[in-house]
Amino acid sequence: MSKVAGADKKLYRHLEQKHQEDLEEAKSLSPEQSSLTNMFSPFGPLTESASRKVMFYLIATLNASFPDYDFSSVPADQFIKEPSPDSAIKSINTTLMNGGCPAALRVGRMWDVIDEIINIDECSVYSYTPDDESNHYEDENPVWSFNYFFFNKSLKRI
Repeated sequence: MSKVAGADKKLYRHLEQKHQEDLEEAKSLSPEQSSLTNMFSPFGPLTESASRKVMFYLIATLNASFPDYDFSSVPADQFIKEPSPDSAIKSINTTLMNGGCPAALRVGRMWDVIDEIINIDECSVYSYTPDDESNHYEDENPVWSFNYFFFNKSLKRI
């Protein structure tokens, strides 16, 4: 991981501390329950540093994108690893078309521009799906909302 500074460094330490607390709590669980707590992360086993770093990158991106909210306590199960970049692209395209924004796809060459920056075919794609208690849009009642993260590990870009 590249060197983190300031708020990102604080966030990374917070997430690492939370992971250690979760490990301590898991020691009191039965072996079956303990193994389940590590198995169901969309990033891979959270016992691995690389998996926790992916989660950190996504949470830091949410914090930077929505500075009025704090996502540092978002659990891993509120993220989903999408089957492929194509499935996420189809979902986004459908939402934009149904929301009356087809010009964003044609005129702006949106996917061409994104591909030039991040090389979509090399990305893992995650979506953030907050539960009702964590949904920051709940009071605003939007027509549609989605949060996809195209993560190119080799380029270190989201």
